[in-house]
Amino acid sequence: MIAYPIINQFISYVQHYKKNLDRALDGTQLPRRLADLANKFLESYIDPADLRSELLETSFIIAVYSWKLQRPIINKIVYDGGPKRYVAAAPRFPKSKIGSLQKPGQFALIGDISNHYYDTLSRIISDNDSKSLNMEPFLALADMLTKPEFIDRKLDLKGPIGGAPQVFKIYPYLRTLEIAVRWPNSADGKLFLNGREIFDFEKIMVPEINAETLEMFFPLADLDPAGLLRGPGTLSAGNEMTY
Repeated sequence: MIAYPIINQFISYVQHYKKNLDRALDGTQLPRRLADLANKFLESYIDPADLRSELLETSFIIAVYSWKLQRPIINKIVYDGGPKRYVAAAPRFPKSKIGSLQKPGQFALIGDISNHYYDTLSRIISDNDSKSLNMEPFLALADMLTKPEFIDRKLDLKGPIGGAPQVFKIYPYLRTLEIAVRWPNSADGKLFLNGREIFDFEKIMVPEINAETLEMFFPLADLDPAGLLRGPGTLSAGNEMTY
């Protein structure tokens, strides 16, 4: 009721404000802009107090790259019941779940079963004796998506999650790479992209990750540009380039 229109409005703001497109506005400004936009949205209601329960349950995560700080930043946009406004907050990894991590880094999580997720993630960190986060957050989510207690709507938690995990890679230079997921395992897994099962007739060129083994497959790696350039009837310079 709240999240969908706010997200659409924020996308429109990013796409139509020239300083965003030109990267003149640093990424550190965007969390505050999203909070301001959410508050403007609430002002359009006659009495936002009628939405109090919705507001407390509706949060956002925004991840951006800052050219000024030369690093990515992650913020949570949450509703503060005191001033009755959305505010941007820098999330922290729970100290009780750090385990063997020496530098947990930035980490943001929202959802109804956050405690269950942190418990699963903490176990995986401990099992792997991880010193820093790599693919452990993905493994924790994939693990939960195979457990009936989290995905079966007939059980106590009413199946709050489900489907295949989704993965993206965000680059500093304004590019996001979608990664397909082989799910749920190597033996009889199917390919999913953004949570959608790929049709048999589809040919996708994005990388693929095996959710069970974490092996990566790159469709474009099978292409051999050097070999294609040296086909019949082509001329080759003295120094050939390899890719």
